[in-house]
Amino acid sequence: LCDRLHNMRTLEHLPEAKRRRKAKETKEIYAPLANRLGLHPIKSELEDLCFKYLRPNLYQRMKESLEKTKSERDEFIKNTTDLILKTMEEAGVSASIKGRAKHLYSIWQKMEKQNLSFEEVHDLLGFRILVSTVRACYETLGIMHANWKPVPGRFKDYIAMPKPNLYQSLHTTVIGPDGERIEIKIRTPDMNKVAE
Repeated sequence: LCDRLHNMRTLEHLPEAKRRRKAKETKEIYAPLANRLGLHPIKSELEDLCFKYLRPNLYQRMKESLEKTKSERDEFIKNTTDLILKTMEEAGVSASIKGRAKHLYSIWQKMEKQNLSFEEVHDLLGFRILVSTVRACYETLGIMHANWKPVPGRFKDYIAMPKPNLYQSLHTTVIGPDGERIEIKIRTPDMNKVAE
């Protein structure tokens, strides 16, 4: 996987037909393998590099759009993380929170699945909340939904019904601060260990 990642990082030195073939092979074999092994940073980078070579024009347009708003997004992530932490503390629930922007390939997948334009994809930001117990997971979900309006049809309970690979987490999307859609995943440290 590391060798393939290195190859993908230096793909621009190959002829276009070879680049496309390697990118397609990586997308179909190596990225899913990295995912299966829980190597998510490698999986994400492989997917983005495949996207870059398989859909170069779209990749470039999306990348430029995201770069224009990077500093605003980073500030929003920090402010929202602080706000979620404060909300959790006020409710008496101890938590650690991590925010991130979604990577390009996952945004494109959402566009494809839901037939959306780039401008129509709103939940570009994700937050992971780690709490100590399963009970605290559900309590946190209630806190999030009490403070921000949940988006209908965007809730999944993988704690009560884990995925076949034993992944457990609560997923919800809410209309967060400033009317932005944010995706929230709530889990315990043990669940996070399995997910990672």
